[in-house]
Amino acid sequence: MTEVQFAEIYEIFWGKLYTVAYNYVRDKTMAQELVQDVFVNLWVKRAELSCIQDLGAYLFRCMKNRIYDQFDTLASREKLARNARHRFSDEVNNTEETVEYEETLALLNQEIARLPDTTRTIFKLSRFERYTNEEIARQMQVSAKAVEYHITVALKKLRLRFDRLIYILILFWFC
Repeated sequence: MTEVQFAEIYEIFWGKLYTVAYNYVRDKTMAQELVQDVFVNLWVKRAELSCIQDLGAYLFRCMKNRIYDQFDTLASREKLARNARHRFSDEVNNTEETVEYEETLALLNQEIARLPDTTRTIFKLSRFERYTNEEIARQMQVSAKAVEYHITVALKKLRLRFDRLIYILILFWFC
């Protein structure tokens, strides 16, 4: 195929291929690029095209294949972007949750440290080490009722301190 023959083919088929591309993609620039890709491919493979009997059918098939490739590329990019957004948001959420957990745990430990010694020890044995009230009573050499009392006092103080803190945070956050 000579340059003159290529120019004739370009003049004959450019508008028709553009119409096909535009009807699929509904974007002028993308349709022009797709048509350009088909003609670039035609020029690059011109030596191999001597056996083609219907050049028009060949060009329209190339155009449709190029359109389908474009749709696949766009779908892949969208899927990749969606996955990246999802992963990034998960990582951000995990980081935020970890920071919030660490801050809450530090605050809880500060409040537990403020409890009286016996109450603090009993509370830690009950809630963190998972001892039963009877096991704590034996270990601390107090009655089971005393263990219940200290746990109740600890929970009330912690609840009261955290309720105030939550109230202050809500005021701070929304004001």
